[in-house]
Amino acid sequence: MNPIKLNVLTLDEQRLIHEATLDVLSTVGVRVFDEGLRALMHDHGAQVDEATGVVRLPTSLVLDALSTAPKTFYLADRKGGRLPIPGQEAYIATRLLLPNVLDYGSEEPRSPVTRDIIRACQVANAMDDVDLVVGIDVPVVDIKPPEYADIISIQTLLTYTAKHLVCAPINTDAMKHWVALLKASTESGDLTQEPVMTVEVAVTSPLMFDRESSGVLKMAAENGLPVLTMPMPAGGGTAPITTAGQTVQHNAEVLFMIAVAQMIRRGAPCFYGGIPATFDLRTGIVTLSSPEFPLLVSAWQEMGRFYGLPLFSETKYTDSTTLDEQASAEKVMSAFAALASGTDVVYGCGDLDNVLVLSLEQVVIDHDLILAARRYVQGIVVDKDRLAVDVIRRVGPGGHYLEDEHTMRYMRSGERIALKSYNRLGHRSTARTQLEKAHEIVEKVVSKPAEPVISPAAIARIQACVEERKHVVKLAS
Repeated sequence: MNPIKLNVLTLDEQRLIHEATLDVLSTVGVRVFDEGLRALMHDHGAQVDEATGVVRLPTSLVLDALSTAPKTFYLADRKGGRLPIPGQEAYIATRLLLPNVLDYGSEEPRSPVTRDIIRACQVANAMDDVDLVVGIDVPVVDIKPPEYADIISIQTLLTYTAKHLVCAPINTDAMKHWVALLKASTESGDLTQEPVMTVEVAVTSPLMFDRESSGVLKMAAENGLPVLTMPMPAGGGTAPITTAGQTVQHNAEVLFMIAVAQMIRRGAPCFYGGIPATFDLRTGIVTLSSPEFPLLVSAWQEMGRFYGLPLFSETKYTDSTTLDEQASAEKVMSAFAALASGTDVVYGCGDLDNVLVLSLEQVVIDHDLILAARRYVQGIVVDKDRLAVDVIRRVGPGGHYLEDEHTMRYMRSGERIALKSYNRLGHRSTARTQLEKAHEIVEKVVSKPAEPVISPAAIARIQACVEERKHVVKLAS
């Protein structure tokens, strides 16, 4: 079997983008706002203009960073499991929290509360195919005082799911909370040995790296946590309007962060990622689901493969505010583009309204969509047993295969997959919509009492760390 791989760029085109990227990094550079990081980069051979803060990277420095960025590494969960990167097939990451929540049957979203985090953890835990969960620093409104909201949110995540985490710390203080609580949640307290979280870091397009992002990247690399490079250049606004030009700028921003990570800690694990946004020149909004989105997803994954780097793809975005036909169409396109382009991790289940709203029903639907796309890219295994000539001969004209040994042997092998939210009844009178079925799946999971999934000792360590972090916040305020 040869897994299906989609290519939208020829090798010559990839080389042209690479050469243009090196030109941008060496002649245009990136404005770095953190003085300490500028000094570090200068010590490693970067050209630093202190008057403007612009740092230019000689080609030799970029190529050296690419040579030391590992091509393979592993992620850990907090139950002793390891996820080799790359794996045999794409891993699935689902969301746990966004700025708003859309309840089933509601037309308007609401602000999230702690219970929403727990319910999202329950749904993610119930999905065996979900390997990673995504948490972002969003305040939940039921935690008082609000200064403690991010600490309690992290504690809740760490208590109710043990899957590998992906986080996007909003600033260095938030990253300090994440690191402290993560260390408390692991048995060893050594994140270099237990990389239980991937840290999302972004350049501000075009070509700026602020102090807070510098601090987040520094702490991630120093602690051995994989760095997910996630710039979001918007074509026509904060990046060239041409897809090739947008790809060059994106590539430059990704390679810049990888180079920084290698300067901080040689051999720091990094994912090649990014969000291909578009500045809609008619409406003035930044969209994450334009017709060009899946095209750019494929192009950017191919550039990551060009460097041999592990790939992380954000997909299944939609501008739609609800679970409708537009949401389905936009999510299908990007999911297939990412998986057919060979991503190692496919990111994002459950989001609506340009990543502002989370729906647990949409989590279930998106999960099934990924499984369908993943089955497609697995392709067809052609060997003597699967060609089934002896089986066809045995059954013969007019027979059936329902009870045949060959059917029994392969029915749960992955040759055929069953998607839980899809209607396969074929009877209009008894069929339920996909949304109704997804809601039933969610309710079956969240109706059960939520139980911590970590040991009492880990819970106690996390609680002690929470009290310490609260004290730090109180002193700072």
